[in-house]
Amino acid sequence: MNTVLIVTPDDALRTRLLRGLGGFTIFEAPSDAEAIKTLRLVEIDLVLRDSAGPAGALSTFVSGARDVAPGALVMAVGAAGEEEATADFMVPDGFTTRELDTVLRHALDKQRLMREIKMLRSPSTPLPAARAAAEETSWDNAALARVLKAFSRVFAAGFDLRRVLDTFLEAIGDVIRPTRVAVLLPDTDGREFRIAAHRGLAPQIVQSVRLPAAEGLPRWLAAQGRPIALHDVTDPELVRELKLLQGIVATPLLAHGDLVAILVLGQPVFGAGYSRAEIETLFDLVTQLATVIRDIALHQQLEREKEFTERILSHMSSGVVTIGRDQRVGTMNRRAEEILGLSAHAVVRQDLRVLPSPLGDLLFDTLSSGRPMPRTEIQLALRRLWIEVSTYVIRDEESAPLGAVLVFEDLTAQKELAAQKREADQFQLLTRVVARIADEIKNPLVSINTFIELIGERYDDPDFRRHFSSVVRRDVRRLVEVFEKLAALVTEGELNFATVDAFEAVTQLVEAIDLAEGGLGKHLQLDVAPASEPFPVKVDATQLRKALSYLIRYLTHNSPNDLAKISLSVGRHAEPDGGHDVRILVGSRTAAVSAEKLERLFDPVQMVQESLIDVGPAVSQRLVEALGGRLGVRQTRHELSFVVSLPPAAA
Repeated sequence: MNTVLIVTPDDALRTRLLRGLGGFTIFEAPSDAEAIKTLRLVEIDLVLRDSAGPAGALSTFVSGARDVAPGALVMAVGAAGEEEATADFMVPDGFTTRELDTVLRHALDKQRLMREIKMLRSPSTPLPAARAAAEETSWDNAALARVLKAFSRVFAAGFDLRRVLDTFLEAIGDVIRPTRVAVLLPDTDGREFRIAAHRGLAPQIVQSVRLPAAEGLPRWLAAQGRPIALHDVTDPELVRELKLLQGIVATPLLAHGDLVAILVLGQPVFGAGYSRAEIETLFDLVTQLATVIRDIALHQQLEREKEFTERILSHMSSGVVTIGRDQRVGTMNRRAEEILGLSAHAVVRQDLRVLPSPLGDLLFDTLSSGRPMPRTEIQLALRRLWIEVSTYVIRDEESAPLGAVLVFEDLTAQKELAAQKREADQFQLLTRVVARIADEIKNPLVSINTFIELIGERYDDPDFRRHFSSVVRRDVRRLVEVFEKLAALVTEGELNFATVDAFEAVTQLVEAIDLAEGGLGKHLQLDVAPASEPFPVKVDATQLRKALSYLIRYLTHNSPNDLAKISLSVGRHAEPDGGHDVRILVGSRTAAVSAEKLERLFDPVQMVQESLIDVGPAVSQRLVEALGGRLGVRQTRHELSFVVSLPPAAA
């Protein structure tokens, strides 16, 4: 681990430098005076100093830094003119992350070489004599009793980690009297150890020290699982990290084989060090503390996960209610409170019967049967709310039910909006129908009114009476048909079912249409294919003939020429399930309808805009479906046909 000191009052420059200093322990100083103070306190490897400032400031700083910390290398950031030569390295102004990384690597290589040369030149020193004397000292019974009594307060601190650590440090300080002591804990990601509690350390060290969990001191303690003393260390990296923390002993806090914390002790107030017996006793005690810290960490993790889950539930657009095995409500989110108008405080931990019916029944059924319920619309007795609900069961590792979850959404506003839309559509349909009725009946009423006015003067004229009878009969029939169609759009009327021959019903219809003198003023040619057998169906013959007549009139109306050719045939058609139905085919080779119009052929709201004749297929569909059949349309290259399918009469 390497330490870096950033010296600059420029926040923007500091941010740029921090972006390229991942993996370093970073100290910050806004001025040269603060930087010198930090150098006296901490062993710094690299100093990144902003070159901006008055002339000679960089040279003065470099000179003072070398006096205080000869081993630190100074890197000038930005152009500084002739003063650049006073610094060990220079980082150009407007540097990139790659350029900074290159300069840092060169500086660290130089420093490593300097340390290796220093170690080779320095003669090995014997262990201090005070160490042997320290080996003989140990805690007396009174001191141990004080520690154990203090530990009872640690265990009574509950899940308050700050209180646990402070109580522990007070207990250690009362017995072994270290000048400095610190406890390091891993961060949330477990990548670095940071100082969580301390006594006697400078704020700069507390705020800046970061020990990578996979390197240096944390790695050694996790792998060895035993305390480490400065006088026993030969690895220079471990020595530097202990000195950075101003400690001479580091003890791991292990729980279930994991390093959960590090205890670092500084020099004792009296004496040269700690005896082996003292360190062993301390190690035994902190092992118990490790379990406490691990339990607190697990508790805090569960609290964070619970809070995260509660935040998710509180921001969900759907209502959520859960119950446990005891059939009591476990969770009720904010949206569920809003929809049901209930308070979670009054519902949670209560029996599921506190929920509005039938929500409690749905949860109980899912919990007892284990069957989820897919999305279903129901209406609550509570304020007549419409909601869409779904349920599912929560199981443990052995597939035993732990509880059930109810998720629901409020559909009341959507239902009201749909009802308003239906009313608007119905009003729009009514408006169009009324307008179309006025248009359809205007011409027949005009002709009838004209003949009524003339009948008094020309009643004795036989030609006039004959013409009057023909025209009035045609126009009255047209008015009757208009109102029959309108009635069929809104009601099926009374149906009188009887078994009839479908072919005979078609023949009777053709004869009736022939008597109507061509219908729409066009010459109508009707061809009926002969049948070799009867086709009994149970229908209302009158309604069937009406449905077929509307289809014939529609095909006649959509034949562009004066001659409309329409063919009718009756036959049987096999169904996939082995049965059969009776089909009446009404087709025309002269009629032509656009594909766009065919798509909305059976929608009366759309077709009424054309004419009431165009509503005929929609009316026919309602009549045929009321008779238990189906009506479809198909268009080939040469023919437009309606297919009426009717179930055969039982033998």
